[in-house]
Amino acid sequence: MLRTSYHIALCILFGALFMSPYLVLHSHVNWVPFIVKTLFTCASIHSINRLWLLPKMFFRRKYTEYGTMLILSILLILAILTLLTPWQELKEPEGAAAPERFIIPFLWLLPMVGMLFISTILGYFEHDRKNRKREIDLTHQNIEFEMKFLKTQINPHFLFNALNNIYALSIVKSDRTPDMILKLSDMLRFTLYGSENKIVKIGREIDYITNFIEFQKLKMDHEPNIKVDISNCNKEFDIEPMLLIPFIENSFKHGNIDDAKKGWLNVEVKTLGPILIFKVKNSLPAVAINKDVVGGIGVENVRKRLEILYPERHELNITTTESEYSVYLKIDTFSK
Repeated sequence: MLRTSYHIALCILFGALFMSPYLVLHSHVNWVPFIVKTLFTCASIHSINRLWLLPKMFFRRKYTEYGTMLILSILLILAILTLLTPWQELKEPEGAAAPERFIIPFLWLLPMVGMLFISTILGYFEHDRKNRKREIDLTHQNIEFEMKFLKTQINPHFLFNALNNIYALSIVKSDRTPDMILKLSDMLRFTLYGSENKIVKIGREIDYITNFIEFQKLKMDHEPNIKVDISNCNKEFDIEPMLLIPFIENSFKHGNIDDAKKGWLNVEVKTLGPILIFKVKNSLPAVAINKDVVGGIGVENVRKRLEILYPERHELNITTTESEYSVYLKIDTFSK
């Protein structure tokens, strides 16, 4: 209904624009039929061109068919107007002779060409707008699918090791076995279900990190030098899920945290109003360890997600020296 009203209003507006010079110059006695037929001309060519010829032929690159059907449509409209217009209707008030009948169609040719030009321009912009909207929708859809895929992954190598560690605890009938099973269950629940949400509380992300670290400790025969500072973190802070854990995974994969003498890991998470600051620092071995990364979303995927989720509202700096790996991440969620 709104689209139809828009087309009717447009035809009346431009029809009045095209007919006004002729009315001023000729001052017709029978001006009402002339106005009605001019509006009919504008409405007809506008509707045919905008709603049929452009989308069905021109925008599909069927230029020959478009040109042919456009000419036929113009001739048909002019023929109808000629048959409906008696000579007397165009007679001047002083009794001047009416124009020859073959001249009648040309009275509407100017408004028809003008409306054809305008409808083509408007049709082009509408077509371009729809294409842009379609591209944006497809882009958002692809991003949504990609984000869902990235968020719901868990490193199968970690899962394999975690199950082995729990099995080892069960063999020795350790009191920690039930607790570690619950931790793994909580991690899987967050990965499979919690990460489907667009926003989670950072407390859930921190729980995932601490559980991950607990499982890493099971592989070590000593208490590692690991510090996690969340004293200045508001656990109700909203954040996109699975953004922080890849950096922790990376520290364990490529660091020497399991070195009883030289290994260490420091993690700090703090919030300042809408600002999140996340820091990770860990020691590196004297000789770089080449560990295959099996699964996981990876640091590069986090970079990509940050660009999509917090464009121009985040800062990520990763530095590596001979003995230290450092990550600094700052996210401004104010306009999120």
